[in-house]
Amino acid sequence: MKIIIAVPDFTREAHLKKILPGLLSSLVKKGARYKDMEILIGTGLHRQPTEKEIKRNLGSITDKVKISSHNYKNVFCAARSKKNIPVYLDKKLKNADSIITIGVVEPHLYAGYSGGVKVVSIGLAGEKTINATHHPRFLDYPGTRICSIKDNPFQDFIQEAASLLPVRYSVNIINNENGKILKIFKGRPWLCFKKAVNYSRKTFEKKMNRYFDVIICSIPSSKSVNIYQASRPFNYIINTRSPVIKGTSLILVKAGLEEGFGKGLGEKRFMKKMLEMRHPDKLISKIKKGGCLAGEHRAYMVAKALKKAKLGFISKNARLYKNKGLPFLFFEGLGEAKKYIRNYFKKPKIYYLKNAFTTILTRTK
Repeated sequence: MKIIIAVPDFTREAHLKKILPGLLSSLVKKGARYKDMEILIGTGLHRQPTEKEIKRNLGSITDKVKISSHNYKNVFCAARSKKNIPVYLDKKLKNADSIITIGVVEPHLYAGYSGGVKVVSIGLAGEKTINATHHPRFLDYPGTRICSIKDNPFQDFIQEAASLLPVRYSVNIINNENGKILKIFKGRPWLCFKKAVNYSRKTFEKKMNRYFDVIICSIPSSKSVNIYQASRPFNYIINTRSPVIKGTSLILVKAGLEEGFGKGLGEKRFMKKMLEMRHPDKLISKIKKGGCLAGEHRAYMVAKALKKAKLGFISKNARLYKNKGLPFLFFEGLGEAKKYIRNYFKKPKIYYLKNAFTTILTRTK
């Protein structure tokens, strides 16, 4: 049997060095052979990992089984979804007898929660599929929001696309705010995912009874290397059912930004749109009328966030981005940011968010 183990790219901490050896060993005990297994890294439209990154994240198993990274151009058309979305998936999945997914269940801006079979349906999808699912008609749908998997067309597509494949088993990891394993759910994909989501809701969703003038976010280092990834917390704060910010609020993300905008196709598209943007309303209107490609959707979401708050970054590399025409504030350190805050707000109410990806703030009414 040909067994594909689909794993997320390394922007999510899936603890693969810990998880994979035991999983492979159990498969061998059940009669599988290492030569019939392949680990496929779901990169979507992001850049492929380097050999050094693969070795660092997968460890010694790289000597036992074949490791491949998804190529969004090397795909086949599996079907069209009920909503007429073309389902293009990695060609390696076509001949798989059994597929196992490993995912990190955490709040996700479109899917409600990541993890489950998303690593296959989106992580191993072709460009046409990713473009279609990241179009405003998906993103603007009321059910497409963070922490919501019910009546969510994005999540519905993920499940429908995966149902076309022999996905037999899932491993879903839940991390705490420090990136350490909190809980692992294993089993049949949908049931396993629902259990993980129910647990995650109690862990990640936090209710507040007040508004804040300033929210300063910390994020994992794996998601702070470029502006594409590091811009996501803006929407994680704004796109909740009841945000804790007002139109005059400021959201700052602490990030390294070593890779600039990012190196993948999606990141390059995002960069182009952000540099072109002169006013959020104009970009939003243009994309609503003409649609957008995957990657450009992130610029669309940032533009929507800019209408509801001031946005910025605290980074040691801030000097590289100042005066570039970007719609963000840039501060080289927390001290510089606080000086700006004192000048802008009389008595600012500040909230420090330890991990913006694992704590979703909503205001109680």
